[in-house]
Amino acid sequence: MERVINKLWDFYRIEEGYGDLARQVACTACQKLVKDMMYEARAQAIVDYHAVRDVRVDRKAAATPWWMAAHSECWNVLVGKWCAHDWASRHEACRQRRLMRQGPSHHQGSLSLNEYAAKYSAAHGGEPINTFVAFALSHKGKATAEIHYNPEDPPEAYSNPTAYSRLSSYSEVAKEVYGQDYDPMSHDLDGEVVMRAGKGKKHGRYALGDSVIDTASTPTLSQIRARTVSGGPSIRERPTATQALQAQLEEERARREHLEASLAQQVQAQVQAQVQAQTQEMFSYFHAQFAALGHQLPPHPSFTPRPLISSPPMPGSTGSNVEAGVQDMDLSAARPLFPHLVSGYELFMDL
Repeated sequence: MERVINKLWDFYRIEEGYGDLARQVACTACQKLVKDMMYEARAQAIVDYHAVRDVRVDRKAAATPWWMAAHSECWNVLVGKWCAHDWASRHEACRQRRLMRQGPSHHQGSLSLNEYAAKYSAAHGGEPINTFVAFALSHKGKATAEIHYNPEDPPEAYSNPTAYSRLSSYSEVAKEVYGQDYDPMSHDLDGEVVMRAGKGKKHGRYALGDSVIDTASTPTLSQIRARTVSGGPSIRERPTATQALQAQLEEERARREHLEASLAQQVQAQVQAQVQAQTQEMFSYFHAQFAALGHQLPPHPSFTPRPLISSPPMPGSTGSNVEAGVQDMDLSAARPLFPHLVSGYELFMDL
């Protein structure tokens, strides 16, 4: 890396005061170019020989790009990696993991985070924003959209739930490092806080603002752990798409169980109301019939709701008419006149 950057200064001059920034930009650009070279080399080899997915690339026939013509051993290693038996399965597994993401990663397009912040500022009356706010807005919409950052926004306000988790984790860790009065909205992304919130650089990338973090001044995870005392600022796990999906499934399961419990309570209430209405209707009928004969029925017993699954009380047990204080009546005079009515009343009193 040093040799490449030193060679770069043979063709370009750095304006005074911009040495550190130029070095940071050069390091970031070189890393991206190296990654793109590997990707483009494979794509170009396939295009040149009209390969399809089911056709294996011939190690000998693959065209060597001009920038690797003098390093045939390196080219053979790359082609061997593409022709490996497990490459297709690993490629498909990575694709399935990408499909598990709930929504797009961001709305920056091909813009860097600094370019997104500048474009947002130009589209909103020159209002400047720092990299923390720019990261949050880039996960809510395009730079030209009418969007604003609010710490109270729910996860649904972002294009991807993991963005909300990363912002929340960063804000909490920042207050652990700099105090509870620290406002992340007023400062750019801090390299050490990003390292703590994302547990280092996974796959060579920071959890937030990978393109704007100064790698030269940011301590490594080992250095952070070495100087962290017991009870100091925490080092947290980086939230993943799988964890977000599991949390969503747990939330959906809890919501379904709550709905089922509510439905069971509603059904129980309806059954109890129906039983009470039928009992009241039956008692009113007998009361009217015996009132016409000049007899008074005992007062209607209070209705006590029963559980859904229970056995009716047996005669003489708790809840029966005997223990409820209901006295038997002499219906011998009314039996010849209303035999069916008297039999029905006796049956009702035995319930």
